[in-house]
Amino acid sequence: MNKFIIAATAVGVLFVTLTVFSPVKRSILRGDRINILIVGVSEVDNVRHADVVKILSYEPVTGFFDIVSIPRDSMISVSGDVTWRRIQKLDEVFARIDRKHDNPDRVFEKFKLKVEDFLRGFEFHNYLEISYAAFTDFIDELGGIEMDILREMKYEDKSQDLYINFSTGRYLLNGENALKYVRYRDDVRGDIGRLKRQHAFINAVLNKIKSPEGALSFYRALRAANENIETDLGILDFSVIADEARNFNLQNYRVQKVPGEPVMRWGRSYWQADKRRLNDVMDVVKNSHLINLPAAKADTGKRVSTRVTAEVWNATGKSGLAREMTEYLRRRNVDVVRYGNYGVRRRHTQIISRTGDLKPAREVANIIGCRNIETNLDFSRMVDINVVIGEDINKVWEY
Repeated sequence: MNKFIIAATAVGVLFVTLTVFSPVKRSILRGDRINILIVGVSEVDNVRHADVVKILSYEPVTGFFDIVSIPRDSMISVSGDVTWRRIQKLDEVFARIDRKHDNPDRVFEKFKLKVEDFLRGFEFHNYLEISYAAFTDFIDELGGIEMDILREMKYEDKSQDLYINFSTGRYLLNGENALKYVRYRDDVRGDIGRLKRQHAFINAVLNKIKSPEGALSFYRALRAANENIETDLGILDFSVIADEARNFNLQNYRVQKVPGEPVMRWGRSYWQADKRRLNDVMDVVKNSHLINLPAAKADTGKRVSTRVTAEVWNATGKSGLAREMTEYLRRRNVDVVRYGNYGVRRRHTQIISRTGDLKPAREVANIIGCRNIETNLDFSRMVDINVVIGEDINKVWEY
């Protein structure tokens, strides 16, 4: 037994020593931000497409990290030599670059420059390409992910051998079904609805990793996925990332998407980024080291610690709830400047951060018992948060 303890200790010391040679570890020790371009790649008719594009930005001083999703239909400017339209969708840009270069590092060097230009100078330090096989292996090794499916998901694409058929309910999704869940796109919200599901799935994965059983399976999952990924991160880098993820505080996690709207150009649908709001999103990401995020206490009886400005919207069929919530929050130091009906029904109550600072959103969420917090920057509203009252209000709001 003593020999085992000595051996285990020696392995641990060796691991800590070796991780010093990891560029990611050195960045963490210096307190430097780490930006990783993550691309989920699909292959159709021998052409590889960027099916999922996300920014992962980790700020090691505060332990705060952001994920920003870029819709694959995002409109990207290209030269007239590429197409007379002078624009392409983001996934088409990736496919074009991938056809020209066999070396994955070269592909991502070129693609990264395009994404950095689209994000107006945001700089990436590493890339991670994830295939479908890597994704399914990772989720299977985690033991599956539990998800609530709130509306039917039915889709069929014989050319991709893709058949999705989920009824509403709670599911333990294995790798194959989890892939179907995050790929599903055929609903009225299109790519944006798919991004919201992907964000919910990321939340569920992070919660699984933080659980005792999830922490043990996380390292196995990384090893299982390793054979089907392309990256400039080394094995020591992944060890450091795994260790950081295991100790990560889920309150220091923010998910956003590139703001904009769908537009039609020459009979094709694109996602056109709102450049002003995109600048706001990236400024919030780059300045997360300035945010002080003490853990909020779940106490519905206390006031918020500092004045918070808010809008309150009723997304239920019950009249008067917006006024009741407004009066309730005003007694707790929340300055509600506008309230009324939301216009559409929502099943779940939600707090939306309009500035990117999660502290006021989290404090108000704890006051009303809500766990559903989203970041959707809109400085033009001149408020810190929106409170959207959903049909579940009787379950979450103690008043």
